[in-house]
Amino acid sequence: MKILLDTNILIQRENNHVIPENLAKLMRLLNGLENCSLHVHPLTKQEIMKDKFDERKNVNLSKSNTYSVLEKVPNYLDDNDFKNSLPEPKSENDIVDNQLLYCIARNICHYLITQDQGLLNKASSLDIENVVNINEAINIFKKCYPNVDIPLGNNFEIKKVFELNYNDKIFDSLKETYKGFDKWWYSIQNRDTYVYFNTDNIINAILIPKIEHNEIISESPLLKKDKILKICTFKVAEHARGLKLGEKLINLAIKFAENNDIGEIYLSHYIEENDYLVNLIEQFGFKYVGNKGNNEAIFIKSIYTNKNIVINSHTEVLNYDKTFYPSFYDGNLVRKHLVPIMPVFHKKLFPDSQADVHQLELKLFENSEGNCIKKAYVCRANTTKINKGDILLFYQSKNRMALTTIGTVLGVYPKMSDPEEVFKLIAKRTVFSFEEIKKWCRKELLVILFNENFHLNREVKLPELSKFNIEGNIYSIREIQDEQYRQIIKGNIDERFTIH
Repeated sequence: MKILLDTNILIQRENNHVIPENLAKLMRLLNGLENCSLHVHPLTKQEIMKDKFDERKNVNLSKSNTYSVLEKVPNYLDDNDFKNSLPEPKSENDIVDNQLLYCIARNICHYLITQDQGLLNKASSLDIENVVNINEAINIFKKCYPNVDIPLGNNFEIKKVFELNYNDKIFDSLKETYKGFDKWWYSIQNRDTYVYFNTDNIINAILIPKIEHNEIISESPLLKKDKILKICTFKVAEHARGLKLGEKLINLAIKFAENNDIGEIYLSHYIEENDYLVNLIEQFGFKYVGNKGNNEAIFIKSIYTNKNIVINSHTEVLNYDKTFYPSFYDGNLVRKHLVPIMPVFHKKLFPDSQADVHQLELKLFENSEGNCIKKAYVCRANTTKINKGDILLFYQSKNRMALTTIGTVLGVYPKMSDPEEVFKLIAKRTVFSFEEIKKWCRKELLVILFNENFHLNREVKLPELSKFNIEGNIYSIREIQDEQYRQIIKGNIDERFTIH
């Protein structure tokens, strides 16, 4: 496995200062892997050469020699399709970033590790999954150690504002950016917050919601809402990015809106260059709608809509599912499938699935696949009937023998047999270790990427399925008829969140 290191990783690793804890952990993981090599791009040395401080430059150059420099690299400027998919470069750094991305797109290296948020955002916009930050890389490569379990000591709970440490570093940028933050903070001391702590009681992520009535949320253009959920604070600490905490906070905000019968969510934000938050929320349907008087950007999201929308194509299905997530289209343009999953993997992939009506889920899970909205399912089924936008009804086999969860398909990848290619595709989203994937790849695999949309209000057990003419146990993916699907979901999900 070939790993490409961006300049910012190299400098953190090799400079004469204490190495960040997460980078040290990553390097231990990488150094312990068999057939894993670390590389730098030829342009990385050119970047180091630009350093005006000769002593530091010479030290970094000498230490960069401990990594293998890629000898032959493709030039993205020779690939018109790739070049045209990118924004026009504004600097030499943009060109270097594009060359690094092209090495990954062309499979010169399996992964690129970087802390450059702009580069991560660009990779996300191109659907290049295997460009990752340090924490994402840790989560991926620890799966190559199937017998190693690294406890993270996570704790996620409801706290009143007055119970939080105002001097926690997570608030530093908010104090700098938002005038009057101090006054606002001390005016909401009794408000509930949703907070993720690490073992040292440091805040790694925080969500502060507020229900607003008859509120002007945008002044340019003028936009007023009768009832809407405002996300007052949505923050993931930089050192905690890559653990899918942002997706978990989005999920919490949506659940909060559902529980309070609110159809829209908004937040205000000063947009920065290479903005982490904007890149994240736009993936789940938040749209820029205007500005406040202080030039603060307003992003709004609907979680359901009226039933008058007409959908005529699969492209419109996918656009609807993204824009109004967790709502989804379940009409005749999409198929419905029962998908079996073993208990051990069900617990990891859907850890908050319960038999009773689901309340706001506050538990944060050790493995990031349990926190994320976008997930992956791997099996040996040879079905060719699954397409983007289709509906998946997950059936926990063996002890539970019941349907528990609904998801919608984002991508389908049949007949995959290269374990490294499979791992690249699913490592951010899956419950499988690399060793498990290698064993699975002895035969061709089907990989399905999907969104988790809802858990059923009441799990549907196997005997009940026979009432819907679904006979026998569920051993492999099985398509069901629309009428059978309607019987399963009746009373089991809030049908405001479906359109057909």
